[in-house]
Amino acid sequence: MAPGPHRVEVYVPYFLPPRTGRATLDLTVPETGVALEYMAPTVTFAKGRLGAPGQQKSSGFRGVMALNVIAVAVVAIALIAALLS
Repeated sequence: MAPGPHRVEVYVPYFLPPRTGRATLDLTVPETGVALEYMAPTVTFAKGRLGAPGQQKSSGFRGVMALNVIAVAVVAIALIAALLS
């Protein structure tokens, strides 16, 4: 890329939706260039992450795990309530 302001967009080609894990970053590229790292999401419909190398964590997994734990807890409580009544 030439030095100056740029918008970088990265995604994973997929069937439905055709582009998943989108990540966009606006940056100014210096003369020396810049290194970026993209991390695709763990879950198809989550966003990807784009940034400096070495700073990326898992993308999308924690939020989905929290929702799964909540869903299992709600079902377990409902089953216990049904058994006790």
